[in-house]
Amino acid sequence: MSPDDDQQRLLEAPRRNLAHARRDESAWAGLEFVLTRDEQGRAYDSNRAERFGVLRALQYDRRPQDLTLLRFLLRQEITRYRETVPWGLASDLELAGFLVAEHGRLEDVWLHWQAKEISFDTALGYRTHHLLTAGVEATLQAVRSSSHPDRDRVLHKITDALNPDGTPHFTDAVVQEWLDAQRKRFPADPAAESLRTWANHAARVGEREMSRRFLLAWADQQPRTEHTLNTLQFHLAQLGFLTEATEIQKEAVAASGPGWAKASKLLTLIELQRTSGDFEGAWATLRECADAMPSDPFWKNAGLWRHFVKAHFLLVPLARDQAIARTLLDEGDRQMRGVKRLWMDGVLDAAIIAITHVGDSDMHDRYLAIKEAETRARDEEMKQAISGTTDENKSRDHGASTSS
Repeated sequence: MSPDDDQQRLLEAPRRNLAHARRDESAWAGLEFVLTRDEQGRAYDSNRAERFGVLRALQYDRRPQDLTLLRFLLRQEITRYRETVPWGLASDLELAGFLVAEHGRLEDVWLHWQAKEISFDTALGYRTHHLLTAGVEATLQAVRSSSHPDRDRVLHKITDALNPDGTPHFTDAVVQEWLDAQRKRFPADPAAESLRTWANHAARVGEREMSRRFLLAWADQQPRTEHTLNTLQFHLAQLGFLTEATEIQKEAVAASGPGWAKASKLLTLIELQRTSGDFEGAWATLRECADAMPSDPFWKNAGLWRHFVKAHFLLVPLARDQAIARTLLDEGDRQMRGVKRLWMDGVLDAAIIAITHVGDSDMHDRYLAIKEAETRARDEEMKQAISGTTDENKSRDHGASTSS
């Protein structure tokens, strides 16, 4: 099946849902945020896929009369982020915001402000430009005359943004330039979308095999660089195609230079092999990784060594017999000597599980003592960091008081 065929198939249901939503507002209930929890109690929105599908259909079929629907969809995305997305910003919220912003209506300023204020990540990533597409001066006048509780914060966000020469950063020309860039990012023509983007679209709605086809077609058009291989490996693994992801990662290892770069890629390969149940492959790769690890003691402070040590412990429960499990456990214990900040990256938790599997009570007691000591070290480090920040703030405040 060609990418064009996959694109049309992927758009069939969203286009039907959009046509239904345009005809009958009661259909919007099927696009509302619905808080649901999985077996582990994690929150998610059971209507996310349907809503994002309609947003994509709207991207490719833009009509002035759709503004009310677009506002509704943006509100649902805002709610979803507030309820289920503690950090990060993805194209779902950005697409909804852009499609509303493109209409350039003053009354949407506060809706965009809600989207921007969801979290630290949206405060940075959901651009102020969204608020200004009705015109910078008109927006400023509307905000100044508003009684909204965030009035002064919005004015500050817009007016305090200055260029190096002291001129206002936000102008109508700057906003128009941003709009033009967003139109390229979210093109109205489906054929103008990157195949990698289509792979992401397919994954969001659960079309794993289709997503894989888009991704492989995208890779066929790219040079076989580290970026291409990393992208392929990551997305294939996320989709559950672990055998293919493993082969791609082997290619990335073969193309990598010595030292840290190779060791890092080998650790990723070990994780793929372990996850797919290939114990022998993971063990062989772990031995290869030991030869690639940097010899400078400086690296004992880095996360690379913690993940290397942890890989030993994670493999212990998968070993085919107790002798091999013991060998892995002892080697992990040996490689851990001198490694700093063991309270990070789950190293000790993995170690204690491995020790329990082997059944070494003396080692178990020793690691419980290590974990207790590391917990105290972590708490002391956090305490010092907080104290240092407080002292710095006091010093700054004192300096400001003296200068005034």
